[in-house]
Parts: sequence; structure tokens; C-alpha cells
Amino acid sequence: MAEQPAPQPAEQPEIVDGQVVVLEPHSSTQLVQQTATQAALVAAGGFAVGAVTVAAIKHHRASRSSRRSRKALGQVVGSRRFLVDVHLLKGD
Repeated sequence: MAEQPAPQPAEQPEIVDGQVVVLEPHSSTQLVQQTATQAALVAAGGFAVGAVTVAAIKHHRASRSSRRSRKALGQVVGSRRFLVDVHLLKGD
């Protein structure tokens, strides 16, 4: 005796809290595609937020340091660093 497949529910609307709800069957490939799309959007969004955060921090540090140098020295047009070693000699 062969097994018969289970009967499919009739596509009749269901009434929940006074509103008609129609259930539509979804295939598993649609669910996988929707999940993959959502995961890609979340990853892209996370990357974008991280990039904006890094750019904002760099901008804040650069503007803060430039404000300090302008207040202390005026307008800096160039900068050189030298290692200077000074010796004091005893005279006779």
C-alpha cells in the first residue's frame, strides 16, 4: 500500500482579530535569496558606518591639532627639525 501525500490546506483566507489574512506559500529559494540580500545589506551598512566613523575621527584630530598650532605660533608655513648637541668648553 503506497503512502498518500498529506492534503494541502485550502487557500482560504484566515480571519485574525477581525482582519482577513491570506497566507501565500513561499519557496525555500525565495527565503534564501531574501536572507542573503538582508545579510549583504547589513554588511554594507556596517562597513559604511565604520568608514564614516574613521573619517570623522581623523577630521576631528586634524582640526584640533591645527587649532593648537595656530594659537601658539601663528601661521606655520614650514617646519624643520634639527638635533642639536651643545658643548660648553672650559676656558684657560
